[in-house]
Amino acid sequence: MCNPKFYYSHRQLQRFCSAEQGAVLPIFGLMVILMIVIMGAAVDITRTVNAREKLSYALDAAALSVAADLSTSVMTDEQIQEALSDSFRANLDGTDFLEEAVENLSFTVDSENGLVTVASSATLSNYFIDLGGYMKEHLGPAVFSFGTNAQVSYSRFDVELALVVDVTGSMRNDMDTLKEAAEGVVNILIPEGFDEENSKVRISLVPYSQGVNLGDYADKVKGDAFGYSDGSVCVTERQDYDDGTELYDVKYTDESYDYYDETDPPPKDTFYGGGTNSCSSDSEMIPLTSDREALTDAIDDLDDNGYTAGQTGIVWGWNSLSPNYYDVWPTDSVGEAYDNEDVLKFAIIMTDGDNNRYYEFIETETVEVCTGKKKKKKKCTYETVDVDEWDEVSESESYDNNSSVASRELCEGMKTAGIEIFGVYFGSNNDSAGARIMQSCASSGNYYQASSSSELIEAFSNIARKIQSIYLSK
Repeated sequence: MCNPKFYYSHRQLQRFCSAEQGAVLPIFGLMVILMIVIMGAAVDITRTVNAREKLSYALDAAALSVAADLSTSVMTDEQIQEALSDSFRANLDGTDFLEEAVENLSFTVDSENGLVTVASSATLSNYFIDLGGYMKEHLGPAVFSFGTNAQVSYSRFDVELALVVDVTGSMRNDMDTLKEAAEGVVNILIPEGFDEENSKVRISLVPYSQGVNLGDYADKVKGDAFGYSDGSVCVTERQDYDDGTELYDVKYTDESYDYYDETDPPPKDTFYGGGTNSCSSDSEMIPLTSDREALTDAIDDLDDNGYTAGQTGIVWGWNSLSPNYYDVWPTDSVGEAYDNEDVLKFAIIMTDGDNNRYYEFIETETVEVCTGKKKKKKKCTYETVDVDEWDEVSESESYDNNSSVASRELCEGMKTAGIEIFGVYFGSNNDSAGARIMQSCASSGNYYQASSSSELIEAFSNIARKIQSIYLSK
């Protein structure tokens, strides 16, 4: 730039160039400082953006975790705050802003619409803009603030589930598999560590073979108050009753066990029957409960015995969900009213075979009465005698036999009442009577076939997660 050939003398130009070099140095120094500030600010901003992303991730995780908890149990504000804080500490461990983020954590719960909203904020000190405490006073703040929020849906519904499982003799070699599958359902829907009193999920266990072992509840539903009980814990089914003036269609319903009040005492054949002692003595029914220990203990006790009367398991699965059995089950185990829009009702019905037993009440029968001891003098007549007992009837296995028809009719009644049914067939023949009954019983899209032990466990697990997704999506 300084060329003596141009406008000035050589000496003048030398003085000019010397003066120009002196002016550039301060400018260059200022430019360097400015570049450091700009690059430093970029680093500070990047740190803040990354911190906000971490906060956002932790907030989403905390909100989802609490939403899952709220979907299965009732929580106080203190419990929600504690759960959010614990989740934050787990996901923000080691960050500079953890304690501030926890301190600024807030939430709101919209129970009417099933929404939980969580928010938090924090700050980061600016390392580069500071420059010894001078620049922050002239070029920018000492800290960057950042915050975020998340909103997640949770289920506001309570859940009632009847777990109806086949414990007939044909399950002898698969009882451990059945136990693992059933326990998997409990573990998913009532996770370990949940407070029983605050749980929004209740499950009943209904093991069946030639009937259902109702334990201490058996006598009552057989009419023990009127001296009708046979003393057995094994309960089967009931039939429609005709008193000569009116036909009571109760066989395929969840009508109360003591529906008939036209006479005192009511007839014996208006109650549930027995007719067999072949229920598994160790496989006892458990009415609706949130007590996971009681459920898992009962599942561990399951044992096989007897033939297949699937209709008895289905009807008692229905009765376990029914509000009409308020005077049979403990108060905490009574099913909610069908018109309660805050309650979802489900049933899982499982079998590995075909029905081959049903029960009927025998009022009278014809017997042969003979007199005289010697053959030539012996005289025999036929007389009608009172029996008034429940009788077990063996029948060929088929899709249209009495027990199979009853099973399908009961399933239709359950679905009409608003109970969503999952049908599980454990076997390789998908065209068998048992498989076809489970297909008929299942609500749309809810039929599962399991051909192996692993598939049965997987089917039960998939059903439990599907139930979760149903009540979460609602």
